[in-house]
Amino acid sequence: MTAELSRIVAESAIRDLLCEYTHLIDPGRLREVAALFAQSDYGQCGPDGVATTLISSDADAVFAACSGFIRMYGDPPVPRTKHLLTNTRIVVDDESASALSYVTVIQGTEDIALQPILSGRYFDRFSCIDGSWQFSSRLFCLDNMGDMSAHAKRAL
Repeated sequence: MTAELSRIVAESAIRDLLCEYTHLIDPGRLREVAALFAQSDYGQCGPDGVATTLISSDADAVFAACSGFIRMYGDPPVPRTKHLLTNTRIVVDDESASALSYVTVIQGTEDIALQPILSGRYFDRFSCIDGSWQFSSRLFCLDNMGDMSAHAKRAL
């Protein structure tokens, strides 16, 4: 496989991984979300890019953080959100890669109309282990926040 083809294949696998996250978080499959970050650092920062929260590379810690923050609705419980990833840029370097994506989260419930509740950026790093791309870190930087009252169990 040529270097160019290898890069394209890696970018495709990484985009799939990024989408897998959104397809797991929106239906409330928080254990599976946590498993995506089992071997990675997971943190948050403010608009200035300074990390404010860092969760260690442990799936249980990521699950606890997600389940302790995200309000769920119905049976089965779901957060009633859609995570929209846009403007993704991926850089591949042999067995590692990085990505920067914009994220906008929209939410609608019985009590609130569909609306954007936050926007920010994901700074992701990836490792290729045994031919499979995995998250090695995610830093979420919150840029704008709307009405989070139907989404968050506690204030950001």
